[in-house]
Amino acid sequence: MLNNLLMEIEGQLINADYITEYGDPVIRLWINGKNKTYLGLYRDFEPYFYALPQENSDINKLEKKIYEIEGERYGETITPKKVETSNRLDQGLKTKVLKITVDHPQHVPTLRKEVSDTEGIKEYREADIPFVNRFVIDKGLVPSSKIVLTGKKTDCEYAENAVEIESLEGVFQEETPKLKKLTFDCEMYNKGRSPDPDKDPIIIISYVTTNGTPKLLVSENDDDKKIIEQFIEEIKKQDPDVIFTYNGDDFDWPYLKKRAEKHDIELDVGRDGSTPDIRGGGRRTVSIKGRLNIDLYRIASRDLGEVKVMSLEEVSDYLNVMDIDERTDIPGHKVGEYWEDSDKRKKLCKYAEDDALSTAGVGNELLPNQLEFSKLTKQFADDISKMGRGRQVEWYLIAKAYEQNELVPNRMGYRSSSKNTYLGGFVLEPEKGLHENVVSLDFSSMYPSLMISYNISPDTYIPPDQKTNQKNLYEAPEVGHRFRRDREGFFTEILEELLNHRAKIKEKIKKAETSETRKSLKVREKAIKTLTNSFYGYTGWGAARWYKKECAEATTAWGREMINKAIETAEKKDLKVIYGDTDSIFIKKTKEKNEEISKIAEKLATELNQTLPLEIEIEKNYKTIFFTEKKKRYAGLDQNEEIYIRGLEVRRGDWCDLAREMQQKVIEIILKNKNPEKAVKEVKKTIQKLKNGEISIDKLVIRKTLSKKISKYESRQAHVHAAEKAEKQGIEVGPGTKIAFIVTTKGGTTIGERAFPIEMFKSYKKGTLTMENGRKIPVDTEYYIENQVIPAVSRILNYFGYTKNNLKGEPSQRKLGEF
Repeated sequence: MLNNLLMEIEGQLINADYITEYGDPVIRLWINGKNKTYLGLYRDFEPYFYALPQENSDINKLEKKIYEIEGERYGETITPKKVETSNRLDQGLKTKVLKITVDHPQHVPTLRKEVSDTEGIKEYREADIPFVNRFVIDKGLVPSSKIVLTGKKTDCEYAENAVEIESLEGVFQEETPKLKKLTFDCEMYNKGRSPDPDKDPIIIISYVTTNGTPKLLVSENDDDKKIIEQFIEEIKKQDPDVIFTYNGDDFDWPYLKKRAEKHDIELDVGRDGSTPDIRGGGRRTVSIKGRLNIDLYRIASRDLGEVKVMSLEEVSDYLNVMDIDERTDIPGHKVGEYWEDSDKRKKLCKYAEDDALSTAGVGNELLPNQLEFSKLTKQFADDISKMGRGRQVEWYLIAKAYEQNELVPNRMGYRSSSKNTYLGGFVLEPEKGLHENVVSLDFSSMYPSLMISYNISPDTYIPPDQKTNQKNLYEAPEVGHRFRRDREGFFTEILEELLNHRAKIKEKIKKAETSETRKSLKVREKAIKTLTNSFYGYTGWGAARWYKKECAEATTAWGREMINKAIETAEKKDLKVIYGDTDSIFIKKTKEKNEEISKIAEKLATELNQTLPLEIEIEKNYKTIFFTEKKKRYAGLDQNEEIYIRGLEVRRGDWCDLAREMQQKVIEIILKNKNPEKAVKEVKKTIQKLKNGEISIDKLVIRKTLSKKISKYESRQAHVHAAEKAEKQGIEVGPGTKIAFIVTTKGGTTIGERAFPIEMFKSYKKGTLTMENGRKIPVDTEYYIENQVIPAVSRILNYFGYTKNNLKGEPSQRKLGEF
């Protein structure tokens, strides 16, 4: 018999959805409690939307008229449940609106159309905010944080700890929640082609649980029915809050579901016994009831722009999870070959284990930031992981709009990019070459600070034809956009709150007593910084609800003015600004002074902080720094002997590893030894080793991703030719496929014709590749010298007087002072 006494439950709000019982919507909250998972059922939340009356309309008559509206949905007559007048703000101005409450969320689309066709109604609002998201925001809940509820235990066939909620409260927690995790990766049988779920079985499912120990489920006799069943049972047993995959939404989950269907297995891994909901065509999204399904590939593609090849190997190497040189590597098209060979199968199992371990490690690195964005935006972490930055900002604004009684604008479709262009930040071209004793000053949160200082917000913008007293406005330099100063803007208030919050977190970081607390605070501080810095760009984003290009344009105009004033101030102090870009400047002394550059920079920062509406701070103090002729491309050695590289080819993914490593080595020698001649000798030595066939083949592989179908390419680049050759060998390729290829001396006159996919070769020895059919093809060492190594290092060494011929021959002795 159930206990009818009220019980109080505390836990972390993991996910939410809604179901329909007897025609009524029921919100379901999935809560990670102490040693158990709770299901909270909330039955009293009603869906609603708003209608804005036209000017001079009689709102009382409209209220009665809307009560009489009827719509039809699947043969059912639908009417509003309740209509009431409400006072709201629209673009900061007080306005009366009609709040229309309905019986079921699915009634909203029908009734909003009827309402918009009603005479006297200007438009509807907030009809496209999903029911569950509306509930979370209205009730003040905080996803990925604490929830406290009271209720009575109830019977539920799919949840042992179900509670009928009578009251609930969301509580913000700065600590990163401790969640139960499960990571998995599937290896499918193939042989020289992409696997087909209709005929190729899953041969290994590798997974890692919260304790970090990898486990393998290996099929017997190429029959995957048993391991699929075992995997489903393992998910139920572990009951994870989070499931990690890498590209699982597009590959592992759809494949697993098709294989399960083939064996008449119910893939019932949802906490309510449901199967994964897989939607979309070209890019799928997968959701699992009661759990956070997070595809780490989506996060890496959005947040790790500096990683140019988004393979699991590259990302885990970049995040220091698993060194790319230490992991087990097997060409993807040879999985079937390794499976069939009993000796090679052991290596395949290790490969599968490494995949699961590296995915789990990447998840542990990337998840905390998603959880912080979840708390900030009031969105669940699996949805956050799949959103672009603009949508994340927008959900934060929607939540804040509810708090401030502000109506949310409707989406207006996408404005073309040609109409959204505007002049960006100021750039002072870099003074190319090597410099010593340089300090960079950073204008912390420049754009958010300017938006606050000049009240830049969509609701404070004054159109050109509106007459306003000059004393009551701010006018942006160059562009002339005007913003009112008599009331604080919606964005302005939010940005002030965010910057103040970030400042408080920085203070907490300094005082944190444990490394765990410090780490959690740093993750939160970073999330707030990212969100705050995205506001100005959001106003110029074509799909934004709060779109106002003039806001973005004015912000960058004021930014350019601030940088120019900072440069003028520095030059008056006999300082030379050798580079400036958007929100930072690099300075050095023009005359010999006893005072150190760091002390001079501190005084400059103090003066700028007093005269400009910004916070300026010293970012780095470089012993040596090297600039190319292009912006955002430099490398510096700071006082701690750490090398910082920005924008140089060493970070690009379409160079082979040899070229990237040589450029890194050249940068290091020049910055640390200030000896270009030594760097040249290192280049010459490597070129000779390349000619002798002493460079390993993996250093020569070039990787580039197909962005479209092969047939759509007009320009036949090397990776396209390699993809064509792969396709002829039965290897499936298409948009998104990473093509790994080698340039050889055979196949034609152009580089593209001589590019072969690495899968076509079985061995390499002293500069010669052997194909699967035994044909031997030499590597084109001249290509790698002329098109990879020399271009990569010349970008730096050219500035020290070394030409391509110098690098290939014997350069004359140079001294640093000559340049």
